[in-house]
Amino acid sequence: MAVTIAVLAILAERIFVAAHRPLSWAAASAVVAILIDPIVDVLDRRLPRIASVIIALLVVAAATWGVIYVAADDLSRGVDRLGEAAQDAAVELEERDDSIGQAARDVELTRRVDSFVDALDERVTGGDDVLASTAGTAPTYFLGGILTLFLMSYGPRVARSAVEQLPDPAQQEEVTELVTNAIQRARRAIWLIVTEAVIVGLAVAGAARLLDVPAPAALGLTAAVMAVFPHVGIVLGSIPLVLLVLALRSDSLALVVVVVVVVCQLFDSYWIRRRIALYSVHIGLLVPWVVALLGYAVYGVGGAAYGLAFAVFLLAVLDQLGRRTHSGSFFAPPPLHPTPASERLPG
Repeated sequence: MAVTIAVLAILAERIFVAAHRPLSWAAASAVVAILIDPIVDVLDRRLPRIASVIIALLVVAAATWGVIYVAADDLSRGVDRLGEAAQDAAVELEERDDSIGQAARDVELTRRVDSFVDALDERVTGGDDVLASTAGTAPTYFLGGILTLFLMSYGPRVARSAVEQLPDPAQQEEVTELVTNAIQRARRAIWLIVTEAVIVGLAVAGAARLLDVPAPAALGLTAAVMAVFPHVGIVLGSIPLVLLVLALRSDSLALVVVVVVVVCQLFDSYWIRRRIALYSVHIGLLVPWVVALLGYAVYGVGGAAYGLAFAVFLLAVLDQLGRRTHSGSFFAPPPLHPTPASERLPG
């Protein structure tokens, strides 16, 4: 039996490694299908189901790649100005007589900035390169669209068939309710967080354009991506803006930007995130960072994004299980003879 289990484990691991690409396509399609389902339901009132799904996919894809194209093109056009400003700022810092100048000289700031600018020139791609890379991966996205269409057409039927394998009708009802509520809460959390991230990105891009710093669209995209992470995302996403303001404008203006960013981060942590958790599911600081780092290391940006979506769903499932455990259900049946209050442990 031990040898059989070991052989089966090795076989399963090799099958998973060999099939990780189609499995990742299926997982990504499932996430997209769940997220765009409300949009499809609205379009489905006037259009056929297939047409509604296709339109929703095209709109989401066009919006996503449009933002990436604008940010990449803006960054490629502003990289020359950004490099010159960074080099001038490094020279000015090293020429200062205070402790900041001494620290800049100790770390050889000018040399490091020159290396960074050279690497930036080699790695930054423009909007045309983004279009070329997108065209090269078009078959993959086409296959993902077909899988999404299949899941939105037959996914509910497959899910019901899977639940019906449970022998007890009460268990079927419990599992169906738990998964449905978890999906709805996770989807609501993702859309609310994405909406907040878009607002943060637009605000940072507008501030960068108002302050006349280079690559405002790229700065806005960076801030929007980092704003997904709770409690520290807005601050981390605004660091490039603060550094550019410090290099191109003035110290006092950079200090004002820092104060505004910190206030926005506190407002997000103590009010917005609590409202999002109230209407969806609570997402702490540790899980998003760990999942994003692992997903990025394994599958790149897509792995980080879809990994976060699955992590939010698992958090919603755990939260639903916790609520049902306290209320009493199939997962945690209530005791037939409740313990008297005098015999209960404190807390």
